[in-house]
Amino acid sequence: MNRSATQSNPGIDLILYRLYPVLGGLCLVPVVGAVLEYPLNGWALAVALTAYAVALWRRPGLFLFVLPVAIPAFDLRLWTGWTMVGEADLVILVTIAILLLRTPPAVADFAAGRWSRIILAAVFGSWLIAATVGLSSPYGAPHSDNTFLRPDNAVRLAKSLIEALALLPFMRQRQRTHGDAVTGLGWGFAASLIVVTLIVVAERLLFAGFLDFSTDYRVAGPFSSMRVGGGHIGAYAALALPFSLTLFRRRPRWQGEVLALFVCVCGGYTVAVTFARAAYAACAVAMLVAGLGWLWVANLHRVRSVVAGTAPVLLVLTGLATAAALTGMETRMAASATDFLTRQDNWRAGMAVRDRGILPTVFGMGLGSYQRVMEMRSPVNRPSDLVIGEDESGAYASIRVSSPFFLGQKISMPSSGSLHLTLRARSPDGSRLGVVVCDKVLLYSDNCTGAESVPPKAGEWFPVQAVFPTARLGGAALGGLLHRPVELSVYGQQGHTIQVRDIALTDDDGRTLLANGDFARGLDRWLFTDDSHVSWRMLNEYLMLFFETGILGLLAYCALAVLALVGASRAIRAGALEGAAVAGSVMAFLVSGVFDNVLEAPRLATLFFLVCWCGLMQFQAGSARE
Repeated sequence: MNRSATQSNPGIDLILYRLYPVLGGLCLVPVVGAVLEYPLNGWALAVALTAYAVALWRRPGLFLFVLPVAIPAFDLRLWTGWTMVGEADLVILVTIAILLLRTPPAVADFAAGRWSRIILAAVFGSWLIAATVGLSSPYGAPHSDNTFLRPDNAVRLAKSLIEALALLPFMRQRQRTHGDAVTGLGWGFAASLIVVTLIVVAERLLFAGFLDFSTDYRVAGPFSSMRVGGGHIGAYAALALPFSLTLFRRRPRWQGEVLALFVCVCGGYTVAVTFARAAYAACAVAMLVAGLGWLWVANLHRVRSVVAGTAPVLLVLTGLATAAALTGMETRMAASATDFLTRQDNWRAGMAVRDRGILPTVFGMGLGSYQRVMEMRSPVNRPSDLVIGEDESGAYASIRVSSPFFLGQKISMPSSGSLHLTLRARSPDGSRLGVVVCDKVLLYSDNCTGAESVPPKAGEWFPVQAVFPTARLGGAALGGLLHRPVELSVYGQQGHTIQVRDIALTDDDGRTLLANGDFARGLDRWLFTDDSHVSWRMLNEYLMLFFETGILGLLAYCALAVLALVGASRAIRAGALEGAAVAGSVMAFLVSGVFDNVLEAPRLATLFFLVCWCGLMQFQAGSARE
C-alpha cells in the first residue's frame, strides 16, 4: 500500500488503512453475486472483470482511462433485462476494490477546499433526503416489477452520485501524486467516443446506411436507458467531445492533432445521426466554449498550435451545420414550435401532480417518485405497469397498458425456416393480445411479423399458437459480420390489462430460441420499451430536479456546476488545456437538460459528476495558486 501521502492525523490514517481491505472485500461481494446470477455468459463476464482487475493492479492509473469507456459503452441490458444493476456498475465496484487494496487514498485525499466541502455536502445531503423520501413514499401501486414504479427506483438514480463520490478520493490521489487525473480522464473520454461511434456505425449499417441521411433514423447505440425515450446518447457525445482537445497533450504533437481530429469526426458523426435538436445545441455550445478556452490557452503557445486547436472545433460545428441543413433534421427543425407546445403541456402535467407545502417545495417529492405520482394522480401521460404474479401454475407477467408498451426479448435466429410460438394468455376484461417479431435495437422496429388474439372468455387462460416466417428477419451487413438483432414482443390495448405465461419459441427442429419464458427468473432477459416518452419524465432536467429533490437539490446541483465552471476557468487562466475541456463538457450537460431529463440515466449522470470532480480539483488548485 502506498502511504507516502502527507498524513493529517496518524490515528485516523491507521484506522483507514485497516479498514480499506474490509471495504475492498465488501465491494467484491456484489460483483461475485452478480456474476453468479448473470443471465448471459457469467464466465465471460468474470474473465473480463478479472483481466481488468489484474491490469488495474499493475497500473492503478488505468481506471482514469477505462471508466470513461466502460461506463457508456459496456451495456448489455438489452440482452440481460437487468435494470437496477449493469455491467458498468460492476466495473466501478472492481475499480474501487482494487484501488483500496493497491493504492488506497490518504486522509489528505478526502480533504477538500471550503467551497467544495459545502457544495458536495449540499448535493449529497439533498440527494440523501430525496432518496429517503422516495424510498418511503406511499405513491404508486402496492407492488410492481417496473423499476420506474418501485420505491427502490430512488436507489437506481442515487447510485450515480454514490459511485462518483466513491471515485473522487482516488481521482484526488492521482492528481496529487501524478498531476494527470484530468488528462487521463480526458483521454478516456476521447477513446470512449471512438468505441461508442463504432457501435453507432454498426447500428447505422444494419438499419439505415452509414451515409444515408435521407431518413431521420435516430440511433440509440449502447444506451439502453433510451428504451422509454430520452436523448442520452446525444447528451453523452456532447459531454465527451470537448475532451478531444486534451489529446494535444500527446507527444509527438502530430499524433495528438491527428487523434483529436479523428475523435471529433467520430463524435460529430454520432451527434449528427441522433437527429436530436438538443444534442446539436449542446454540442455546438460545448465546442464553442471549449474552443474559446483553447484560444486563451493558445496565447502561451505558437500560432501553429492555435490553428491546430481550432480545427477540431470548426470541424464539428461545420459538420453539425451541414447535417442540420442537408439531412432529415430539416423536418425536425420545422416542427420545433409544435414540439415546444408538447413540452409545455408535459411540464404543466408534471407540475400539476406535485404536493404543495413547505416540505415538498424544499426537499422534493422523493428521488425516483415522478412516475409513481403520475400513475396515481395524473389523468394524462400515465406510465404502464408490469408485475410478475404467481399462482398454483407458476409465474406469469401481468401488464397494465396505459401507453404504447412492449415487453420484449432479443432472440436467437435460425438460419432458415420458421419460428414457432406458443404461450398462454388471459385478460381480466377480455382485451386483445398481440405478439410481434421484428428487427429491432431499441427505438425502431422493421420487418415485423405478428399475430393478435382475442380471449374467448374474459379472465380465463387460453392457449396461443403462431408461426412466423424468418425470411426477412435478421438481415446482415459487412458480408455477414453484423446481423440485425431480432426481438419478440408482447403488447396489449391501451387502457386494458393482459397477462402471459409459458412463452416458448422454437425453430423447425424444436431448438429453443427464447429464455425464461416461464418467468421463473423474474424478468431476466426481458426488457420493456415504451413509445410514449412523456409518460416517464418531465422533459426538463431542472423541473425534474425541483419535483424530486426540491429547491435544495436544484440549487445544490446548479452550485456544483457553477463551481466546476469556475474551477475550469481558473485552469484556463493558468494555461491548462484541460480547463477548456471541462468547461465545454459541463456546459454541454447543462444545455442538454433544458429539454430533457438527462440525470435519469445513471451512467450518464455518473460521467457528469466525474467531470464536475475535475472542475472541483481545478478550483482547489487555483485557490492554492492564489
